[in-house]
Amino acid sequence: MKISKYNLIKKYAENVLIYNAFSKASIFLEKNADVSFIEDIDNFNKLNVREKKMLYENGFIVDDDRDEFSEIKYIYEQKFFETDFFNIILVPSLACNFKCPYCCEKGYSCGKENIKKYFAVLKKYAEKNFQIHNHVQISLFGGEPLLFVDECLEFLNWVKNDSNIKNYEYFTSIVTNGSLLTESILVKLLQHNLYALQITIDSDKENHDTMRIFKNGAPSFDFLIDKINTLVPLTTNLENFKFILRINLNNTNVDKIKCTLEQINKNTRKHIYLMFRIIYNTHSYKEQNLNNITELKPYFEIGDNLGFNVLREKYNYQSCEACGDRKMFYLMPDLSIWKCINDIGYTDACIGKIDNNGKIILKPERVIAWYKSCMSAFADPECIKCKMLPDCFGGCPLYKCKNGAKSCRSFDMASLPYTF
Repeated sequence: MKISKYNLIKKYAENVLIYNAFSKASIFLEKNADVSFIEDIDNFNKLNVREKKMLYENGFIVDDDRDEFSEIKYIYEQKFFETDFFNIILVPSLACNFKCPYCCEKGYSCGKENIKKYFAVLKKYAEKNFQIHNHVQISLFGGEPLLFVDECLEFLNWVKNDSNIKNYEYFTSIVTNGSLLTESILVKLLQHNLYALQITIDSDKENHDTMRIFKNGAPSFDFLIDKINTLVPLTTNLENFKFILRINLNNTNVDKIKCTLEQINKNTRKHIYLMFRIIYNTHSYKEQNLNNITELKPYFEIGDNLGFNVLREKYNYQSCEACGDRKMFYLMPDLSIWKCINDIGYTDACIGKIDNNGKIILKPERVIAWYKSCMSAFADPECIKCKMLPDCFGGCPLYKCKNGAKSCRSFDMASLPYTF
């Protein structure tokens, strides 16, 4: 046997973490513990039978003939080209009833006048293509998708009928600012196999009510906290559903985040999954964000201590949670197809369009460029040697396409959630 290539050792003030990026297994030891057994096979061999068995079963120790790198590459490529599953992210409009200063969509045409055409063409596309896949995920995004909830629900009703006729499974998710979400709307969405709903809070009350405000300037923090406390109980009996609370970190600290999380009812916390993200686009409103993606551990811990779940990335062995593979794209208001819309100014992320007859017209050179970006980690000498390869895969594909260089993901963002 030999030591796994993907064992990481992280030393903290209070303990030592041993983590395997391939298996996602983790061990916490006392801060002065001897960890040589995870670095040297001779020291591993000195352990007792039970300890050896545990380390082997969790991937910290592997067989001599096991080629972990080739396995990871195979799993990654298999997922990239998988045809059983398909995810279309609907952006029927960029219109929103909030005016967050860091919004990547700010300044672009909302396209709300095209809603009727958007869904008419989408049906033509879906009629031809959804039946090709066994599982179709329809993600509602925006803008604020609930501004057009009737049109979205009418389309989902159509999909429900189509899926019954053509024998494919469909399920849905939504990212919403939460302001328009009601009990009635949530119940209707749940009837369409809703598996995930995400709402965002910006750090703490003071920060949130400065940033995440309605277009008329009204604050939204207390309003959204009440929404969460009211709506989460409607989902507590669902087995395959995640209520995701995204906490944006922007010039805040753990104590302030604790105050925010404590406002969520105790009896609903175990049904909420926390995701922490740093606000990056602060230059758009001339402010520096002092929070850092390498300092997320205290935030995960406070969430865990208060009884919340920590969200572990759903898309294992993919380069990005939102755009990394072949079977996922955004459909914009003008029916253009994008791999990522985090920078709408970078038009090379647009890989084609759907014409008025529901037919996809691709731009092969852009599809290939995105593919090369997603696969580049397996040819990069630094990535090949990196212990975090199974969690990072060379970082953001959009960044690599734009800059011709990788932007490595941090341990805290990519790997740490798996330890909770």
